[in-house]
Amino acid sequence: MKLREEMPSTASVEEIFAAHTDQAVREEACRRSGATTWSVSIEAADGGGVRIQVDRALPPDVPDMYKKFVGESIDVRQVEQWSAPDAGGGRRADLKVTIKGQPASMVGTASLIPKATGSTEILEGDVKVNVPFIGGKVEPEIAKLIVSGRKIEQQAEAEWIASNGA
Repeated sequence: MKLREEMPSTASVEEIFAAHTDQAVREEACRRSGATTWSVSIEAADGGGVRIQVDRALPPDVPDMYKKFVGESIDVRQVEQWSAPDAGGGRRADLKVTIKGQPASMVGTASLIPKATGSTEILEGDVKVNVPFIGGKVEPEIAKLIVSGRKIEQQAEAEWIASNGA
C-alpha cells in the first residue's frame, strides 16, 4: 500500500530538523504515543547528515481480530538516515519502519521542503504486510499507526520550537 502524507508547518526546515534531532523531543514523542518503553539513538553522520533510531513498545491498539497476531505489545523500530541540507535548503531521509517479530514494514522517505512561509514535510512509503489473505486488510492500519506517530512527533517538535524562541 502506498502512503503519502503532507504536513505543512510555519517553522523553517532547519527549525524542524533541530527539533527532530533533539533527544528530549523524540523521547517526549514516544511518551505521548503511549509507548510503554523506548530507546532513542541520534548520531551525526558524515557530511552533515544524521542517523536516528527509535525503538518503542506500544500497546496493541488494533481491531480485536488482529490482536492474536500482534500479541501484548507492538514493538516498532524506526530508522531515519537524514541527509545534509541540499542546495535549496531542504532535507531528505531514507526511512524504514519495521514491526519486530511481524511481517510488517514500511520503506520510504521523509522530505523537509522549504516554502515561502515555513515548510512542508512529505512522508512517502510503501507499507507491506506479508501475510496471505489478510495482509492487504492490515496495511491501512499500519499506515495509520505510522502517520499518527509522525503527527505526535510533529506536535512535540512544534512545542519545542515555540519554547526555544524560534
